[in-house]
Amino acid sequence: MMRLKAARHFPFFSDLKLRHKLILSFFVLIVLPLGGYFYLSSEQLYKQFLNRTSFSVSRNFDQSFSFLSYKIQKIRSASDILLSEKMLTDVMTSDARTDDFFKQYRDFLDLRPFLSSFEDKRDIQSVKLFVNEQLFYSEENVNLFSLQKARQTYWFKRLMDNGEGILWAPGSYFTDSDADSNSFLAVLRPFRNPNDYSEFLGVIRLDIPVDAVMDILINAAPIRNSLTYIENSNGDNVASSNLTLQREYKIGKDEVISSAKRGPHFVKLANSSHQVYLQSRMIPGTDWYMVTAVPLEEIASESKAMLQNSLILLIAIALIAFLLSILISNYMTSRLTQIMRKMRNVQEGNVAALSLPPSRDEFGELIENYNYMVGKIGLLLEDQFLSGQEIKSAELKALQAQINPHFLYNTLDMLKWMARNGMTDEIGKVVTSLSKFYKLSLSMGNTVITIRDELLHVSSYMQIQSTRYANKVLLDIQVDEEILEYGIQKITLQPIVENAIIHGILCTEEETGTIQITGKLDKGDIVIIVSDDGEGMSPDVLEKLLTNDLKNRTRGSGYGLRNINERIHLFYGLDYGLTFDSKPGIGTAVSIRIPARIL
Repeated sequence: MMRLKAARHFPFFSDLKLRHKLILSFFVLIVLPLGGYFYLSSEQLYKQFLNRTSFSVSRNFDQSFSFLSYKIQKIRSASDILLSEKMLTDVMTSDARTDDFFKQYRDFLDLRPFLSSFEDKRDIQSVKLFVNEQLFYSEENVNLFSLQKARQTYWFKRLMDNGEGILWAPGSYFTDSDADSNSFLAVLRPFRNPNDYSEFLGVIRLDIPVDAVMDILINAAPIRNSLTYIENSNGDNVASSNLTLQREYKIGKDEVISSAKRGPHFVKLANSSHQVYLQSRMIPGTDWYMVTAVPLEEIASESKAMLQNSLILLIAIALIAFLLSILISNYMTSRLTQIMRKMRNVQEGNVAALSLPPSRDEFGELIENYNYMVGKIGLLLEDQFLSGQEIKSAELKALQAQINPHFLYNTLDMLKWMARNGMTDEIGKVVTSLSKFYKLSLSMGNTVITIRDELLHVSSYMQIQSTRYANKVLLDIQVDEEILEYGIQKITLQPIVENAIIHGILCTEEETGTIQITGKLDKGDIVIIVSDDGEGMSPDVLEKLLTNDLKNRTRGSGYGLRNINERIHLFYGLDYGLTFDSKPGIGTAVSIRIPARIL
């Protein structure tokens, strides 16, 4: 029942050969589970890779942020020390007259080494003190600068507007007069009179080398096309690991602030088409935000590379499985194919056993049963062949028994008539022909005689019949000498000649005619043609002449011909026998094809 349902719902699979079914089954059973596993695992692998990458990026960010915060705190501490130093406070709050050169010179000698002592060239590039422009050392321009000139700068304005007592300034706040503004950042502190905080005395500026910050930012962005940068609360860029990417990603200030509050997460950037893993945090003691952005496509590309390797492995496994399925299916079906080939040969009449190494599986049992069946069929065919020979021999004897009395009666009746008329010479000829006829009919019990003897047999018969019909029927034999010693089943030609006389020549108005017998070799076979110029047969009669329908097997003209044809089939095979060519009013030709075998 299940097989019928499967055949109805899957007709394509049902029509496939077993070998292809096995290949398809092996392939599907291996590849489909692997494909399903790959699909499910790829989703999990992708999520795990995102989580792992996110964790790695966050951890790297935390380490870089901690190191950067430490540096910033160290720089702020240095600025705090400067503001709280008594010597500096004393100098800045001194009420000495500006024309007291010696006092200014002593202050200069104290300030210069003190300020330069904070410069380590690694975290603090230089320390600058902006003082009253009336002091002569305000034009020193190494560590001491004019406060009046500072008042004209953008950074001074931002410091005053800030109102928080400290300004963390990016390089963009400084002009070209401050040397290379792109090479440093700065922390600015206003210096006020500690006794009167409203009294503004000057500005302390600590320049930070941008390279010290850049190294941290670059190490914080290890993934390709990732970006780490610092910007202040106004959205001004402080330092960036890649300015080109920063301009491309266009991460807005609001997104940075939101990320600092929310924590690291994936976000679709509002001002660009990129989706990034965004993380930001404000550096303590500053208004600076450290921001890291890792594009999702880069994270996905690394995971895709892993998935691509897995897919290549899956394809390799599928190919190996396909090749193995072909080998296994060929091995399993090769013996079955040989059995089917032998069965087709059995259908064509070639019964032969299958010689394969014995085995204990189902195919071995099938081969054993096939060989047993073929053996039985061979025995049955042999029995059938022997039975057929016995039947045909019996039919031949019956035909002889039918011919002999009938033919003998007619011949004796003719001899009686000839004796009354005193035809002694003719009687002698007829008796001689009759003696030859019966001698050749018996042939010492042999079934096969030479073509020469068969022609003598039919000639003896025709000599008697010519006498009987007053030489109205003539016989013309044109047979090649080279085939006379080949064998032929006896009493093959006589029934055909008799049929030509009775149903051919004697059915014409003149009741006269000629029977011609020709014979020759043709492609290794012998072809003998018995033709007459009698009445001929219609196509319908000709078609039914050799029918195998038992209902049509009546005693008459067709019975002897069918008997001859079947005896030839049985003795020589289905490739041999009788063929007819007849046209009404013209005559009939019967062709006899038998193999060329010398007795």
